[in-house]
This record gives sequence, C-alpha cells and structure tokens, in this order.
Amino acid sequence: MRRKAPADQLIAQYLATLDRALGALPRARRRQIVGEISRHIAESRSDLDHESPAAIKALLERVGEPRTIAAEAGAYESETPPSRWTDRLAPWLLLLGGFIFGIGWIVGVVLLWASSTWRRRDKLLGTFVLPGGLALAYTLLSLPASGRACSGSSPPGQRIVVHCTTSGFVLPFPIGILMLVVVVVAPILTLVHLERVRRRGEADRWVSTNL
Repeated sequence: MRRKAPADQLIAQYLATLDRALGALPRARRRQIVGEISRHIAESRSDLDHESPAAIKALLERVGEPRTIAAEAGAYESETPPSRWTDRLAPWLLLLGGFIFGIGWIVGVVLLWASSTWRRRDKLLGTFVLPGGLALAYTLLSLPASGRACSGSSPPGQRIVVHCTTSGFVLPFPIGILMLVVVVVAPILTLVHLERVRRRGEADRWVSTNL
C-alpha cells in the first residue's frame, strides 16, 4: 500500500477533524461542507509556489480552525446550554425542599425535569428515590414504633385480671437499621449523583469551549 505524502496526510487529518467537529449536523450537510472545504484547499494548494509541510500547515491555518468552521455552520446550536443557577438549586431542593411544607421538593422536581443537564434516567432517579428527600426520612423516623397499654380489674376477693393491648408495629432490629440507612442515605446519594452529572457537564462544556 502506497504511503501518503506528508502534505496529503496533513490535509486528510484536517478534513477528518472537521468532519468530527460537524458531527451534530446531518450526514448530507457534513459531506457538503467537507467537500467545499476540500475543494478550497485543493485550489489554494495548486497556487503554492513551493509545497512543503510548513506551507500546507500555513494554508490550513488560513482556511480556519475546524471547530470555528463547524460553529459557523451551526454544529453547536443544539448543544446543552451552560448550567443555570436553577440546575445548581434543583438537587438541593430535592434533598431539603420537603421541609418547606413539601413545596420546595415539588419545585425541585419541576426544575429537574425542565433542565437539559440531566438525562431521563437521572430525572427518574431524582424523582422516585425517596420522594420528599430528608423530610420524608425525618417523618418516617419520627413515627412511634409501637405502644403498649395495660389495665387490670377484678371483683372483690378475686385475682386481678390484667388486659394489655399493643398498637403500632415493631420491626426486627436488623430491618430497622436497614430502613434507617435507606431513608437517610438514599437521598444523599441521589444528590451526589445529580451534582456529579451536573459538574461533569460543566467541565465538558468548558473544555470544548476552550480547546
């Protein structure tokens, strides 16, 4: 197999980078833009007095950065917008908003589903892993586990008969500990996951913008 000349390799790498940068556009539109740029490069290349890797690099610099060309073509218009302050607020409302008469948690759910920062499975996780967040956990843990009341009576000269009644419920100790862990830890882990996704999205956008 014949190896490409250095100039051809540089041009091929440039066009491949441009094609990747245009990845958000339809295939036909990508091919059209890459074809136009390729023809422009070929025309400019034919006008070179002396072809060398340095001259080809200078030519490609004049054509423009692939990412800049892709941005001008609208390849990044559908990207997720930068994280808003509501995206920073939503996970915390899901964790603590239930203490605000439950309204705060509902607002958190609305902000979560209105945002494009999280995927559908993240939104389902934030909504259905212990709705109400720590407020519901607090309510569950505050419920009385059980109650026992006894009373006794007897006719004169006879043994006292004691009657006891039990209300509520009693959980075995291991199950009670497991429930404690679930109702407290689950909302916190959900917050950590949503924050991690949000921060990763912000980092990815920052890198793509500054490269």
